[in-house]
Amino acid sequence: MFLALDKDQNGTLSKQELKEYADGTLTEIFIERVFDEHVRRSKVGGGNSREMDFESFLDFVLALENKDTPEGLTYLFRCLDLNGRGFLTTADIHTLFRDVHQKWIEGGNYELCIEDVRDEIWDMVKPADPLRISLQDLLSCKQGGTIASMLIDVRGFWAHDNRENLLQEEEEQVEEA
Repeated sequence: MFLALDKDQNGTLSKQELKEYADGTLTEIFIERVFDEHVRRSKVGGGNSREMDFESFLDFVLALENKDTPEGLTYLFRCLDLNGRGFLTTADIHTLFRDVHQKWIEGGNYELCIEDVRDEIWDMVKPADPLRISLQDLLSCKQGGTIASMLIDVRGFWAHDNRENLLQEEEEQVEEA
């Protein structure tokens, strides 16, 4: 997967190359935050360019594939915590979901209200402090991985939005077997 994404075959991934991960369904703000939080500045070349090495890519993939674990959610929370304060506010949720919303509409889906999604996330988490969501809140609510998916990946939001239909299809397949 790493080699397929590394279009210029330089052994690292640029932001542009990483945007192709998961068929391009991850949001731009999330990719930016991954580089801000988890990719070290290169010592080679210009010194200021940042590209993701293979080890960082493995951490990235493991976090995305294990969103419900404390380790995966901790990795993702650092990306979601836009201001590095240790918590998310309603403004952060709005900012993060705006990119998902844009991809959602571009995909030909129905219009939805960002504020409704924000309120739904708040209801799912039930944070200890009603004005902010902490990493501990996400871990405690047992839906942290789902919430992270809703905020970083249009497919993750689609899966949440269609959870009843998906559950019904799974039950029908079990009954047929």
